[in-house]
Amino acid sequence: MELKPKTSGEPEKESKNDFERIHGELLRSSLDPGEELLGVAAVNWQRSIFKQTICALGVTRNRLILQPLDRKGKVASGEAPTFIRRDEIRKGSYGGGGGMGSSPTSLIMDSASIEVKLKTNDGAKYKLLLMTGEGMLGRWSGGPAQRNGAEALIAFIDAGTAI
Repeated sequence: MELKPKTSGEPEKESKNDFERIHGELLRSSLDPGEELLGVAAVNWQRSIFKQTICALGVTRNRLILQPLDRKGKVASGEAPTFIRRDEIRKGSYGGGGGMGSSPTSLIMDSASIEVKLKTNDGAKYKLLLMTGEGMLGRWSGGPAQRNGAEALIAFIDAGTAI
């Protein structure tokens, strides 16, 4: 039996969990005139130690859009999107989302997820956890669209915050 290497020129299969396809139009409806949506991703917004919310994240050049979702992946009733403007962010950082290699499970999660922390000028803190769409879990965590959203988020943080 001979194994054939995967051709790198072939496009990746579209995931049924593609947040760009599912929530892209919703996030575009929140854009200002002339604003462009650079990436869409699924994130876990840790609001407090006991409260976490799954959100559709939209990344533009000048702000982030967090649209809370319910357990079925639909827009949560009564939950308006949260906007975080680049000029409101005082501090931002990101790193592995698995606990920095303290166990085999955390090593896997460090390679497949990231944790983003933001602090705004008014003292609000945001902690976002998201899969990168890469590694051994990449196909099941949103694939190419999730990877594009994660890359857009990292580029947003790198471009305008004091890390």
